[in-house]
Amino acid sequence: MDMQNALEAAEKHARIRDGKNVVNLASVAQEEQKANEQGYGLYKLKDKNKALFVQAIQQNLDVLIRKEYLTNAELGFLFSLMPLVQLHSNGITDTETGQFMTVSDIAKYLKRDRTGISSMIQSLLEKGILLEIVDSQEIKEHKRSVTRRPIFMNPEIIYAGDRNRINATLSKLVIEFDKLERKKVLLMWKLWIKNGGEFGRLFTRKSYLEFKKKKG
Repeated sequence: MDMQNALEAAEKHARIRDGKNVVNLASVAQEEQKANEQGYGLYKLKDKNKALFVQAIQQNLDVLIRKEYLTNAELGFLFSLMPLVQLHSNGITDTETGQFMTVSDIAKYLKRDRTGISSMIQSLLEKGILLEIVDSQEIKEHKRSVTRRPIFMNPEIIYAGDRNRINATLSKLVIEFDKLERKKVLLMWKLWIKNGGEFGRLFTRKSYLEFKKKKG
């Protein structure tokens, strides 16, 4: 086969291959009209951005700042923890291993004194900004925690993931031990999980109070 014939053959194969990937937009438009009539919509998928992100809940953070609920040092510490917030779980984890980080791990990561970091974390736990899961049986037996205590960022303040699909276990932890609400720090957006719900989500304060009233 000479060069000319080879090029023609290649072009023919390319047209056939490309034809398989071409979307008939006229057909799509017809299907979209049918979908719209039934309350649905069609849209073109875009390439997903793989950059990891953590989002601060702006209006809630505004409440904390205006009420002077957090010190400048605590706000700065929260910012330094943001790269460690794991997607979906909101746990403070090692970015390489995915394991929950201890106070010592966090101090080492930040290159700071462990005692100071421990004091800062304890303050934020007491204020309800950070959360932890403690084994009550372990505390009863040893009078203290002897294993790693998973530490989580309160998703009402900072969250890594979809705010409409917040982990159910984390949601229940926040709702059950809501220190912010008890201290009269009234956030604009509150976490709630409906009965039988697979995920929690952030609702306006008005909706949250309605859900809470119905449950009570």
